[in-house]
Amino acid sequence: MFPHDPGRTTAGIPLQTHVQELRGRCEAIARVQGGATDYWQEIGIFRDYALKNDLCRSNLPEEIANRPPDEEGNEHQVWFNRNLMSVLKVTWPGFFGLLVAYRADEEFRASPIAYLERWNLHNELFGDSVSFVGVVENDNLLRLVIEQPAITGQPATTEDILEFFTLHGWQRLSIQGELAFFDPNRNVVISDTHRGNIIKMDDGLLAPIDLRVQPLSGAMLESITKACGM
Repeated sequence: MFPHDPGRTTAGIPLQTHVQELRGRCEAIARVQGGATDYWQEIGIFRDYALKNDLCRSNLPEEIANRPPDEEGNEHQVWFNRNLMSVLKVTWPGFFGLLVAYRADEEFRASPIAYLERWNLHNELFGDSVSFVGVVENDNLLRLVIEQPAITGQPATTEDILEFFTLHGWQRLSIQGELAFFDPNRNVVISDTHRGNIIKMDDGLLAPIDLRVQPLSGAMLESITKACGM
């Protein structure tokens, strides 16, 4: 059984607090070594944090352990929790999604720390209530489990999506041939903004449900700003 409660926190700890603690550990190591932590270092930092905080289990949460997923995507297996009107998303073993922007000599996969940071930003930017449920570890491979409120509606149209972001100040650009948007006020870039990841609800409002979200700084921020013609 995962340390999970109806308040959508992990052992009483909000997602934001997990992210702040993990990012603080990365920054401390970066100061000592004189450079940012890399993908494999962040795997180690996260594993150590998860073990010390008793977040790891060997099995999926019991409410989904004995039934197949309702959906599968590139990053997650997904189970609908109809009683709580929510979904549980479980990353594939050893995979935590992709970064939006990266240099040619950098790792393009997101670390588990970047993955949780993504969902924390998702909550802040789009008013979502994603929570971190815990970690499943089998054969030395980690899987992260999150819970997200269920959204009902229809996939937004491409026109709806473009209007939604541009009217809210996001700058449109292309990254690796994929449509992306940059928020110059928060220095955040997003991608994976296809119709399946943005729902048009019955009231006409749009609800992003599974976007890649990444904060930018330094040379990468300069590169994205330049790509937007700013």
